[in-house]
Amino acid sequence: MSGLLVVVPARGGSKRLPGKNLRTLGRRSLLARTADALRGSGAQATCVLSTDDEEIAAAGAALGWLVPFLRPATLSHDEAATAPVVLHAVDWFKESRGQDPASVMVLQVTSPFRDGACIAKALAKLDARPDAEAVVAMARIDRAPRHLFSLGRDGYAAPLSDESEPHVLLTPNGALYLVRTEALRRTGSLFPARTLPLVMNDVAALDIDDEDDWKMAQAADACGLTGTVIE
Repeated sequence: MSGLLVVVPARGGSKRLPGKNLRTLGRRSLLARTADALRGSGAQATCVLSTDDEEIAAAGAALGWLVPFLRPATLSHDEAATAPVVLHAVDWFKESRGQDPASVMVLQVTSPFRDGACIAKALAKLDARPDAEAVVAMARIDRAPRHLFSLGRDGYAAPLSDESEPHVLLTPNGALYLVRTEALRRTGSLFPARTLPLVMNDVAALDIDDEDDWKMAQAADACGLTGTVIE
């Protein structure tokens, strides 16, 4: 197998925040900020941009990323899941290089505060655990289950649990996925059974999906806030 493949998914369509993948935050585009983070991690990797948009493709190529294809329409609609998009890029890699990469990392450009240190720590975490199949960036939910509620069909709020024991709750934040290719192909998922969490602070976990997210990212950037790995 051949090293690490980094897949950057960035399609052109976005109904909630049009043109978000080509926006500039501070003095750097979101695409460039991801390129900066990857470069700062010191990772030796092949980086492929997966997009259906000619302008995004040109911007990615200018950053030195490979853009060997435009994503097919079947993988470019609003409901398209990320795993098939990643597998499409992995299939290209295997056809091009004659073998699968050992592992695949997914970096979404809408997580602009995930830096090189975050990427390096994810790689180190997977390397240190040969039994693990993946590392996924997550944020902590600092609430006990008894303090979390679900909204029932009757309109009432129902507690998720009445357990008094504290639990560490985590939720994926979209900033980074790292998975061994064998596990990705076997399960078709970026979350195989043996997934380690890479717990980040709220800044690193910020994912730009709508105008409010964009304003928060601008404020965080203006204040010089940085993303870090907690554990």
